[in-house]
Amino acid sequence: MAEARAPEAAPDVSSAGGGVVVTVVTASRRRHALLRAKAAALAAQTLAPGAFEWRLWLNEPDEAVAAVRGELEAMRLPFAVWVGGGSDEPVGRARNLAAEGARGSVLLLSDDDCLPVPGALAAHAALHAVRPRTVGVGPLRLPAELRRGRRAEPFERPAAVGRRAFWINMTGANSSVPAAAFRAVGGYDPGWRGYGGEDPDLALRLRAAGLGFRHVPGGDAYHHGRVWDDAEKAYAAGRAHVRVWSRHRAPDVPWALGVHPWLLALKRAALAGPWARLLDEGVRRYELAYARGARDELRAAATGEATP
Repeated sequence: MAEARAPEAAPDVSSAGGGVVVTVVTASRRRHALLRAKAAALAAQTLAPGAFEWRLWLNEPDEAVAAVRGELEAMRLPFAVWVGGGSDEPVGRARNLAAEGARGSVLLLSDDDCLPVPGALAAHAALHAVRPRTVGVGPLRLPAELRRGRRAEPFERPAAVGRRAFWINMTGANSSVPAAAFRAVGGYDPGWRGYGGEDPDLALRLRAAGLGFRHVPGGDAYHHGRVWDDAEKAYAAGRAHVRVWSRHRAPDVPWALGVHPWLLALKRAALAGPWARLLDEGVRRYELAYARGARDELRAAATGEATP
């Protein structure tokens, strides 16, 4: 019989006067309406305004950066905001640039289309106060107005054993990382281009540095975008995840990423058979595109033509 464990303490991190605890890190491009909505969501946080800040990098020209900075200043937000940008960077490097001057001991990697619920920042801060060598994985929900039938998006079904999360769950959408650990591993690899590789690469480097992964109850955010409908991104992710495997040769990596050749063969057979008609068509297209991308990258690697 498993030994019962007492619930983790939840220290009070909401009082003002203790300095910045959480730095929200966001990279964005041409999503100004979402940024205004995100600013409003951050203004509604239960964590004291003096205990967090928002650092935002825009992959846009200087005039657009100035416009967004002016819009946010006009909102008279109660927390500190820094807006940088002016050059078009890969998403990993853009997040690194946003995080460079962070004052918080915790970095909350929070994409522009992810709006945290009011208690989210306090929940992430509380986790790190109890477990300082941990990556926090906040739940992601799809807003009701974007849902199609009863289909759940993949980000709504993360793997878990109790409160333990897996490294594959960590993304730049709603994950918190000790700032010192982020810097110690070099942050995101600025060389990653395209879609889908920078997050698992960082997660595996954090795991190698000894960090654990935990879900963050109450650290939810609403993800304003569907995943299953984007087969182009699925193809890019399949290729990128093979490249992650080529860098990180731990035995679990190709299985967790779904790019082991045996898994790809099974997936293609399952998605091409008559029973595939039982699947949601968008899900089927997404999974086929992912498998095709992984297969193409594996073939390119075998011939020495892999994506740099």
